[in-house]
Amino acid sequence: MSHPLSSMNTADATLNLRGVSRSFGNAKALDGITLSVRDGEMVAVLGRSGAGKSTLLNLINRLIDPTEGEIWCGERNVSQLRGRALLDWRRESAMIFQRFNLVSRLNVITNVLTGRLAHAPRLPKLIGRFTDHDRDVAIDALEALGMAEFALRRADELSGGQQQRVAIARALVQQPRIILADEPVASLDPVNSRAVMEALRHINQHRGITVLCNLHSVPLAREYCERAVALAKGKLVYDGPVSGLDDATLAVIYGSTDALAEAH
Repeated sequence: MSHPLSSMNTADATLNLRGVSRSFGNAKALDGITLSVRDGEMVAVLGRSGAGKSTLLNLINRLIDPTEGEIWCGERNVSQLRGRALLDWRRESAMIFQRFNLVSRLNVITNVLTGRLAHAPRLPKLIGRFTDHDRDVAIDALEALGMAEFALRRADELSGGQQQRVAIARALVQQPRIILADEPVASLDPVNSRAVMEALRHINQHRGITVLCNLHSVPLAREYCERAVALAKGKLVYDGPVSGLDDATLAVIYGSTDALAEAH
């Protein structure tokens, strides 16, 4: 089994977690995570439910704060950001969630345009006055995801896979350097799951955006990512190529026959 950071050179890493822990009351959701992610990587984050995968992404985006340790991006101590600097970081590290979080009664392009709210000037955008440039950026994102033809359709008229691609477009118009995808295919059928993973890989390869993607499916991780990190009971237990996810390693990650079978 690979050891954490065994093959990583932290000097050229975009993102560095240094001894990061997070507790909720007496329960430790993450325990001393040290991890580096380079610019342009697409990394699968694996582990059982409750292993700490969502907590990890929420900490990186600063939706929650670490109990211990620090998060750095280049020369910035992300864990110390406040005010406007924190809002800028959340724009740079766009989140994608399992439940899409679209406004069902609004059309697709308006949902995508909400991703531009973090860009100045903010006040006109808050009352729905987006610029022509904003709309061009939104259409470009929809075209990249094969969704431009649905721009004027209500969000609730789309399939689950289509809605998730709209959610990815909304993240893309933030113009992030990192996309944090938290179980983006967990509620989708296999065909739509692959369409969403293809979309994330396209963004990663053609736009150079770093992607960290929480996944339950080991086959999807092997197919779409070159690197995997895995958590078990809040600890980092694997960091290496997806080719290293052999049965012995998966047994450590998933711990039980039933959980391992589900991951396959």
